[in-house]
Amino acid sequence: MTMFDELPEEKDSAPTTVKRPGGLTVICILTFIFSVLSTISFLFCSLYYTYLPELIKNSPYSKDIPGIDALTHASIWFYILNAILFGVSLAGAILMYRLRKVGFHLYTVAQILLLILPLYYMPGFKSDFSNITITTVFILIYATNLRIMK
Repeated sequence: MTMFDELPEEKDSAPTTVKRPGGLTVICILTFIFSVLSTISFLFCSLYYTYLPELIKNSPYSKDIPGIDALTHASIWFYILNAILFGVSLAGAILMYRLRKVGFHLYTVAQILLLILPLYYMPGFKSDFSNITITTVFILIYATNLRIMK
């Protein structure tokens, strides 16, 4: 047999299916939950934008949450874009759950834009270290699973 000879085909070979790792399943489910809740929250905030500043000011919890006052000064576009980006993040997680590599790219871009968005729409906003850390950890965990995605 020379190096130019074709290898015989195996007649009993079945198409191989890649099994989704348990860790990927767990992180996708966490992303589903958070993205759905965030999409719905920001959607409602954008729909009821005119009432939002008054609701925040009259809330008994408004003094307990640092930085909540900045939300009363945010443009309606802040809420609309957040709803859209969390929807894109959800779509990315669904695609990664189905082992599609394009989902990782959608998710990553949406998450980075979600970190940048408050800096643009809320003057004086300071990024939260925990948000940056959690986003980075999730992106890195998803990235470790890229090798099994198509």
